[in-house]
Amino acid sequence: MNGLTQTLQSLAPLLISVLMLAAVFMLWRRSRSVWLMVAIVAELIGLAFRGIFFALPGVIQGQSSFFALWTLASLAFAVGLFAYALEVTQRP
Repeated sequence: MNGLTQTLQSLAPLLISVLMLAAVFMLWRRSRSVWLMVAIVAELIGLAFRGIFFALPGVIQGQSSFFALWTLASLAFAVGLFAYALEVTQRP
């Protein structure tokens, strides 16, 4: 049971990233905002980092630059989504 729980805990963040990516993509299809494109690209990069971390957790643990880049990708996603929200709320 412990192995199954660990696998589910590892897969949950991947599923969350895919759902967030799908939601932002649906918003982008409607508005074509450059800020949503920034968020999509950043989330794709973050999803790639999650996939690498899931597939090779032992190899990645000592790589502090890996986690720094992953954090920057998350920050870029947040900035893109926040900028889109500002853009939408500033429209007359």
